[in-house]
Amino acid sequence: KLPDTDISTLTVGQGKVFFGVVGQDVRINMLQRIGEKYGIEFTEQEKLRFSLIESFGVPVANLKEFIAMSGNDRNKLQQPGIPRDSTNNELNEWILQARYATKEIHNQDLRFSIKGDSNEEYPVIRDVIDILQSQKINKFSLITSLEGLDR
Repeated sequence: KLPDTDISTLTVGQGKVFFGVVGQDVRINMLQRIGEKYGIEFTEQEKLRFSLIESFGVPVANLKEFIAMSGNDRNKLQQPGIPRDSTNNELNEWILQARYATKEIHNQDLRFSIKGDSNEEYPVIRDVIDILQSQKINKFSLITSLEGLDR
């Protein structure tokens, strides 16, 4: 059973990675930190709207536009996933800033889970694990979707 607090879920699907962190307070702090890192200033309204988004998969450059969308439009959007390549590893930065935010607000270490179905291509999950391990995170949960057998 996964904990209810101080947890981040990295969802892998169709070659993309989506990132989510439990806790509106942590999400606001994390967004502020990302803004400082990338030179983007977020309004209080944008911070509040972002705090209500449980999971996302857009590059930082598209974040303001994504936050401004209605929930319905965000759900319809084909999100490209968070960049994780060697020249633009935004996923590494999101993980790092989420860890700092959780430690600052809750004085706890952020725990991680990787969620993907058993058919997901291994290289993407390997990328996520490599990013976690580059930050000395060697303990995480793996979540796979369970499907019933057709009889």
